[in-house]
Amino acid sequence: MASAEDENQGTQTKVLCVGLVCLDIVKVVTHFPVEDTDQRCEDCLWRRGGNASNTSTVLSLLGARPEYLGTLARGPYLQFVQSDFEEHGIVSDHCPVLTQGACPVSLIILNQASGSRTILHTNKNLQELSLDDFQKLSLSSGQYSWIHFEGRPNVEEIRKMLLHVEEHNSSCEESSKVITSLEVEKVDRVAQLRGLMRHVDYVFVSKEAATSLGYTDQQTAVEGLVSNCRDSAAVICPWGEKGASAKRKGSPAVTSPAFPPEVVMDTIGAGDTFNAATIFALNSGKDLGESVTFGCKVAGAKCGMMGNAGLRGMTF
Repeated sequence: MASAEDENQGTQTKVLCVGLVCLDIVKVVTHFPVEDTDQRCEDCLWRRGGNASNTSTVLSLLGARPEYLGTLARGPYLQFVQSDFEEHGIVSDHCPVLTQGACPVSLIILNQASGSRTILHTNKNLQELSLDDFQKLSLSSGQYSWIHFEGRPNVEEIRKMLLHVEEHNSSCEESSKVITSLEVEKVDRVAQLRGLMRHVDYVFVSKEAATSLGYTDQQTAVEGLVSNCRDSAAVICPWGEKGASAKRKGSPAVTSPAFPPEVVMDTIGAGDTFNAATIFALNSGKDLGESVTFGCKVAGAKCGMMGNAGLRGMTF
């Protein structure tokens, strides 16, 4: 017999995360290695990584019903990735599985002395998601309440996907419309992704991306970048230990302090955690200020634990 929780999951609308999944091989060390030396690690962990993938994981831990959409590669890591999605309650049934290319892999050096993480990423040209792949989803079924797009290199395809969502929203009732968000993180993609900001309801801009545009703090960043957005849309900008700011077009900016842990243990995916928690709060009906504060609290808690399993069930 299905439990009340199962029944709720069955009726709850989904949050779709579109972007990259990769294998993270995490090497935990007591100090950063010196070149051309032999050093033993404290631990070696396999994790499912990638921005959109991480975001979907945290959404699931917080109680949302997430789905991941991105290309997968046949090969030795496919079963691990698919099994891990399933174990976290994340739907991945619509992901195209490609015979060309390989699963992206990140080797991450996690330094216990400083809490830093150094990422060595390999992606042997795995094909990005296309509009054709995206259109296989049924937006008219009302099963999606929110679609979050990671700012991948396939900017033109993302633009087409966003226009597809806009077309859906223009032809349906208000209750069936899908909220959209976009992550602008990588410095080398800022110029291209900036042109997509007017097509979404929420834009998450990383500190690095904002700094590359000349902004020196999160509040001036959101105040400046919101001009790129459509009416009523918002820009959200986390700034590490200084917290985060957000601004909805036509409204004052809001700011949250950071909530750092007593001891920093693992910062891998902290930005993805912030994004997921903020989306979760907004999708639950919280206002922009409450949502950004919740994002900062969950991201701070994540930095104080290994992995993110301890985030399960965190509440407002």
